[in-house]
Amino acid sequence: MKFTKKQILVSNVTCRVLIALVGGYILSSLSAILIALLLPGDKINSIITGLMLSFVIYTVTVIVVFTTKTTLRAGAIVFSLCTLMYFFYHYLNGITV
Repeated sequence: MKFTKKQILVSNVTCRVLIALVGGYILSSLSAILIALLLPGDKINSIITGLMLSFVIYTVTVIVVFTTKTTLRAGAIVFSLCTLMYFFYHYLNGITV
């Protein structure tokens, strides 16, 4: 099956939107958890600060996904950051427990 240029462009944009939505959500959620764990002081203020900064991180993730040169690179960046934060969270969770 031969794809036209328009179909390829539509599939690239669709993949970038999915990467930005799903990957950005996962990345911002993990960052909110990590920020809440790492900030000293009152737990409630740490959680609120983490949640407020997660909006900034989500926005930056969407901008990065749509400004990278290829869709594969955008997916690799978001996936690697999510994996890094996931392992960092489990590392910290193992130490604090």
